Amino acid sequence: MGEPKYTFGPFRLDDATHLLFRGGERVTLSPKALEVLNVLVEREGLLVEKDELLRLVWPETFVEEGNLTKNISLLRKTLGDNQHGKPYIETV
Repeated sequence: MGEPKYTFGPFRLDDATHLLFRGGERVTLSPKALEVLNVLVEREGLLVEKDELLRLVWPETFVEEGNLTKNISLLRKTLGDNQHGKPYIETV
């Protein structure tokens, strides 16, 4: 059985290849940004706390919050807003 693929708006995130596509075009993202996106997509509709993201994306490593902030910012810029004009990634 193949790995799950997630679709949202014009995007498709493929777990097997660790790639993001917009339509048929590959979207270039850093490996860590893709890992952050994967965690968020797997938990769609749920609140994902900062500490949980840090623990899942950078396990057993001390990482400054700035790294997470940088990756979230990159994802927001890349993804933009959904069809309803709301960002795909929201901060609570």
